[in-house]
Amino acid sequence: MSETISDKVLEQVRKWAAEGMDLNGIQKGLQTECGVHLTYMEVRFLLLDHGIEIAAPTQTAEKEQPKPDQPEDDVPSAAGAGRVKVELDDLQLPGTLLSGKAEFPGGAKGAWRIDQLGRFGWSQLTGKPSPDEMQDFQTALTQLLSRGA
Repeated sequence: MSETISDKVLEQVRKWAAEGMDLNGIQKGLQTECGVHLTYMEVRFLLLDHGIEIAAPTQTAEKEQPKPDQPEDDVPSAAGAGRVKVELDDLQLPGTLLSGKAEFPGGAKGAWRIDQLGRFGWSQLTGKPSPDEMQDFQTALTQLLSRGA
């Protein structure tokens, strides 16, 4: 992380996490309200480094909650056309911290990886996921990793 995070900003992040805001929301809040620009992974590491856990979100009309018969790792896409499927590899690729595969409702699919420095990358990506599909991918990956998969 290239930026130093002040105690005031950390307190705001703790507040958002206690309210159940997801990583993407915290990332956007840091950018818009605090002027701190961090990547998605940097926000994830910030939470880990400071022992901040995201509370289970309270049910609101704004957030779409999974239906009882809907698996948690099937994340609704913004267009409602389908589900982003995210898998974690049983054996991680050499030189990676985590790796897996993803399939997008629009037909794109590929292999993703996070290296030892926390950098995210794609390989074997066919097609181009929409911005909404990428948002759903980030949410699904966060849910998958938060379950300790």
